Amino acid sequence: MKFRVAVASTDGIVINQHFGHAEKFHIAELDTDENTWQYLESRTVTRVCQGHEHSEHSFDAVLKTLCDIQAVLVAKIGNGASDYLENHGMLVYESPFLIDAVLEKILKDKIWEVDAWQSHMKN
Repeated sequence: MKFRVAVASTDGIVINQHFGHAEKFHIAELDTDENTWQYLESRTVTRVCQGHEHSEHSFDAVLKTLCDIQAVLVAKIGNGASDYLENHGMLVYESPFLIDAVLEKILKDKIWEVDAWQSHMKN
């Protein structure tokens, strides 16, 4: 099975961005049959957080850019933003660590086998 995750990172090495401040997401595709992952591309978005203000339009714009993504890996995310993404079918993980290590842990621990991932994979 293959699925995609979006990683909020300024350098492509560490998950170091707050969701609302991210201007770029690195997209990785995980292959659970081969137990491997690969970097696919980076996608630019407009920051959700403008000062301390958020709008539904800014969330929708990010969702549109990440429409083929099953999960987002961020350093930090507020409850409102997390709820919004989850209510629109995306899983959210705060994981302020090295990207390689987090993706390898997802594969090693078979995180996709959790019911929540299975239900999102059917979208």
